[in-house]
Amino acid sequence: MESNRSLVRRVLRGLLAASAGLAVLCTLLLVAALGIYKLGPAGPQSGGGPNAVWAAHKWVGANHPDESYDALAAALQRNGITDVYFHVGPLDGDGLIPRAKYRNARALLAAMRVRDRSIRLHAWIGQVERRGGGPLDLSDTGVRGNIRRTAEGFLEIGFDGIHYNIEPIRSGDTDLLALLDATRAATRAHGALLSMATDELEPFPGAEYLVRPLVRQAGLWSPAYYRDVALRLDQVAVMMYDTASPWDWLYGAIVAYETWRLADLAGPDTTLFMGVPTAEERRFGFRPEAENMVSGLRGIRVGLQYAGDREPGHFGAAVYAGWTTDEAEWAIWRRDWLGQQ
Repeated sequence: MESNRSLVRRVLRGLLAASAGLAVLCTLLLVAALGIYKLGPAGPQSGGGPNAVWAAHKWVGANHPDESYDALAAALQRNGITDVYFHVGPLDGDGLIPRAKYRNARALLAAMRVRDRSIRLHAWIGQVERRGGGPLDLSDTGVRGNIRRTAEGFLEIGFDGIHYNIEPIRSGDTDLLALLDATRAATRAHGALLSMATDELEPFPGAEYLVRPLVRQAGLWSPAYYRDVALRLDQVAVMMYDTASPWDWLYGAIVAYETWRLADLAGPDTTLFMGVPTAEERRFGFRPEAENMVSGLRGIRVGLQYAGDREPGHFGAAVYAGWTTDEAEWAIWRRDWLGQQ
């Protein structure tokens, strides 16, 4: 009996020591994150490189007066936006989008090209995959074929590129790679670009398997899988939000860490956009006081300071989203990213 009590005490002491050690380690990591965000040197600003924004479905879904197109073009020019991802409608379970969803697409393209032909206009195609509770099954070859044909239809209309946003994608998913290979053949044939809104890079090996039971749509990717995806794309737009960080400095440190690692993974021929959120609604995994324009841009610039040399023409920031960004936030963007006073 006494030996059993002694064993229990030894186990409890071991657990207590391990817990104390873990607490100390976590505290040190948090202190390091605070120091990196607050004191770390900030890297260069945009410097006239590429920048992107996700735009609302209304632009392809309904007619607009000339004044609306004038204002849109002027805002994009003023904020140094080179690439716009226009939402063209969610895919259905078969990988198709009804034409009624994008009845104003041709008019949009014509209006914007009259105003500024240098801005690249992409068709943003997205849906939730079945593993995240959505209707799309990428493992179905027929569905993938329909998605490719849907994408090609937007290229024939005249879009400058295809932008996929299909989630969640598990690290190592070969069905996505097959879809990208097929779509890349179509974009190349039309002289267009292929881009994708991508998941974050795993902070440590196996992180996805720890997070996935808690967050159904989690899709942290391994470095090897990130390279496989990036090699098939002209642009990678990292969905750098929904980190569940309670503090702006912690979120900014996470962004810095991801920027530093991804800058070398994307490859010299692939443009890397780091996503910056401006949403206001509080939800699980997202706190607007922590994840915002200020903390996101600060994190990107700190991360760039530690990254290897990155071709300026292949790195930028992407704002998510146009419809949630007010003029005060755009003013921060121009100050902190474009370097305008």
